[in-house]
Amino acid sequence: MKTRFDKAKISGICVSVPEHKICIDDELESVFSNDIKTLKRMKKVIGLNTRYICDENTCVSDLGKHAANTLLQGLNIDKNSLDALIVVTQSPDFFMPSTACYLHQLLNLSSKTIAFDLGQACAGYLYGLFVAHSLIQSGLGKILLVCGDTLSKFIHPKNMNLAPIFGDGVSATLIEKTDFNEAFFELGSDGKYFDKLIIPKGAMRIPKADIFNDDSLMQTEEFRQLENLYMDGANIFNMALECEPKSFKEILEFSKVDEKDIAFHLFHQSNAYLVDCIKEELKLNDDKVPNFIMEKYANLSACSLPALLCELDTPKEFKASLSAFGAGLSWGSAVLNFKDLYTKDILIYTKEK
Repeated sequence: MKTRFDKAKISGICVSVPEHKICIDDELESVFSNDIKTLKRMKKVIGLNTRYICDENTCVSDLGKHAANTLLQGLNIDKNSLDALIVVTQSPDFFMPSTACYLHQLLNLSSKTIAFDLGQACAGYLYGLFVAHSLIQSGLGKILLVCGDTLSKFIHPKNMNLAPIFGDGVSATLIEKTDFNEAFFELGSDGKYFDKLIIPKGAMRIPKADIFNDDSLMQTEEFRQLENLYMDGANIFNMALECEPKSFKEILEFSKVDEKDIAFHLFHQSNAYLVDCIKEELKLNDDKVPNFIMEKYANLSACSLPALLCELDTPKEFKASLSAFGAGLSWGSAVLNFKDLYTKDILIYTKEK
């Protein structure tokens, strides 16, 4: 699916992560059972170093409130002027109601501000931006997009293969109506591979072997039960390496934007080696492809692209391509124009006393 919009702009982005910081080197005994070779390999290949994870009482809405309030105050936005609040997450506060409605009351928004969730993972920021641009194109004026996850809650802290890879974080982005500003999107999904990245148990579907394509998914072990995240890492890597470059090429062709005019190519920060492989396949310049979020925050799921935009030193006006791939399977790319983008260094959320 490809589409173009011309009525919306991204005015600002803030990202919040929890205060509990973990360094992978400190987990040599507790997580890696003194397997120094595996620890060093994960640091070198995936790019891991530190990450931030939530405690049991901190959820998406807490980080979202922190990021959103900071953003709205920084842009001097009247909360009553917001037309919609969209929350994109795979780790909601509740099954019912939507996290967006719960966050709606935490932010003290007007009853005229609609609120709803989108269930998306690593490609979620692009899906959220797509929906926000669609609503702006249809006549809405201001949309607050809150996007991110607390996936550490679905991973046993001693799971050597997954715990070091995922960090928690939530972004807030303001999308506003403007006279003219082109934005191009290319999105795709393939449900045949729904079980390659999945939390099998915890919702309404009772996990049974006959509904999954992958037999190993039902094989539990000490540090992974069916309530925990399962990831077929090798297949996810290979499919991402196939889908993201293809999506990138298609969005450049569709947008008719010259690659030389794009300041940054932002790829979902799930694996430093994967980003390097994509960069090499597409023959992109190193200075256009930032690749450092994994080292500082680990995989922030749908929050990794806004985290990149907050951490980058960007000019007053620039073009960027964004690409991501994740659970579903879902993926997408966009070419966006930015002007006077408001950002702050990534925020550390401290629980209210």
